[in-house]
Amino acid sequence: MGIFDSIARGLGSLRPLTDTELEDGHEALRQRYVTSGDVGEASSLYDELHRYDDEMIRRANKAYERENPNPPEPRHREHGWYLSNDD
Repeated sequence: MGIFDSIARGLGSLRPLTDTELEDGHEALRQRYVTSGDVGEASSLYDELHRYDDEMIRRANKAYERENPNPPEPRHREHGWYLSNDD
């Protein structure tokens, strides 16, 4: 997978990064965003932060799915899904 990771990283993908590298990169971007004085730079940093957030959320969801392969069935109330408890 080495060559594919190199190509993906060259194209700007965040998937080949380790969790530590991803967190460090996110923190560095957040610090630059907070101290940015230029609106254009802050806007591009904001978009980049969302890319990092999306990748971190994707990895967290994937880890949750691995830990919980068979989620429980949704529980229904006696008289329907969206009815209140105060009968």
